[in-house]
Amino acid sequence: MPNPPDGALPQELEVINEITKAVASTLDLAEIISTTLARIKTLASAEAISLLRYDGERDELVFAATETLREVALSGHADAHQRGLAAWVARTGEAAIVDDIGTDPRAGGTNSTLSACEGTKVLAVPVRRGGRVVAVIELADRYDGLPFSAADQQALERAAAHFSELADPDRLVREPNLVRQLLSDAVQAVPAQSAALLLFGAGHQNLVFSASRRLEAGVIDGLRMPASQGIAGWVARHRQPLLLEDASSDPRWSSGFEAATRFRPRSMLCVPVISRSALHGVIQVMNRIDGRPFDDHQLRLVQIFADHAAIAMENAALYQQAQIAAVTDDLTGLGNSRHLNQLLPQLIALGRPLTLLVLDLDNFKEVVDRYGHLIGSQTLAHLGRLMARQLRPGDFASRFGGDEFAVILPDSGIGAGVAMAEALRATVAAAERMDDGEVDISAVTASVGVAAFPDHARDANALLRAADQAMYGVKLTRKNGVGVAE
Repeated sequence: MPNPPDGALPQELEVINEITKAVASTLDLAEIISTTLARIKTLASAEAISLLRYDGERDELVFAATETLREVALSGHADAHQRGLAAWVARTGEAAIVDDIGTDPRAGGTNSTLSACEGTKVLAVPVRRGGRVVAVIELADRYDGLPFSAADQQALERAAAHFSELADPDRLVREPNLVRQLLSDAVQAVPAQSAALLLFGAGHQNLVFSASRRLEAGVIDGLRMPASQGIAGWVARHRQPLLLEDASSDPRWSSGFEAATRFRPRSMLCVPVISRSALHGVIQVMNRIDGRPFDDHQLRLVQIFADHAAIAMENAALYQQAQIAAVTDDLTGLGNSRHLNQLLPQLIALGRPLTLLVLDLDNFKEVVDRYGHLIGSQTLAHLGRLMARQLRPGDFASRFGGDEFAVILPDSGIGAGVAMAEALRATVAAAERMDDGEVDISAVTASVGVAAFPDHARDANALLRAADQAMYGVKLTRKNGVGVAE
């Protein structure tokens, strides 16, 4: 287990201990990733953070979880009767600390206080110029999750005093970078997840312009990139951490991230997530909210978190593989009887219609007698793969006997069930030889029984019996056909 770095502060040691306990207490991969990123983001005070999982089969990095700073430029508002906390601050000239924006009467019972932000805890202070309130600065949700304090209010009021000479709508419209700097300064004064600047006209109620910045989750989740591309790709390839003062000017930087998020990185920490020599992904941490660059000490801390996360991710993956193996038929790759017996009652309990197919192979014993049990097993695997290709997304197939299969079609009636049964029957009948072309399986066909919930049965066992009886009705009379339960 990784050791804490020399010289770590008590707060950092506490966070290291906390994240170790958190990631070790769950086998849920999504929870592990979320917990890891949340702790790293808080300790590093970062504007953006992402975890890219490594897909070894495709040799790609996939953005599994992201949180990125999004900025909305100064924009106009036509509504002359704005409500909410900002209007209250502009009207009264008083600052406000709110612990629950949705219930505070000063916010008018609304949580839409910020023009482009979601938050529960809000701090708002007025900006005065020429003896009147011309703007309001709002912060939502402290970076560390704690409530805003009187000290936070004083710090933001000091920052607001410096804004007064700059809070000129005409100038701010011409200089968008100035707006960005004002909001950045506000967050540096009091670290927060979101910030907004709202400019008011005459009467202190007419909101004329607003701008905001916020940390937004999931902006590019799912985006894929080659494992050799960009700074993250370099870290994945070389399995070495990087500390960069200006990532966007580094020749390894890929502009794809910037194009997708409209976020330009400066200082960056990038570390590999490795356990037992296996690469699980890469963590990127970008831009401190106070504008300073990251340092070697923070790089070591992030690497420690990544090492703990890697162990937890590996354990979660092994647990997931064990769960899948427990409900998977080794021969065909379809579900097994255990999965069928678990899933069918669960789906029926939802009360939605579904159709169950039971399929039994005809003349399969002839193949076994002629070629042996090994070829018989290969035949089952071959036909299982062929039938799986006919299924729709959401359908479920299992092998629950020697040469017997079951297929569940959720949200499907008898018509859809008969159509799928006929497609599976035709697929088996059309399979004349194995992949190597030497084994003749043309005699093998399928008898299929179809039963629907709730038409033919009201519980899983009765539905399975109804489909099974319909299948045997076909098998005893003609084979290579489809029968519907009575």
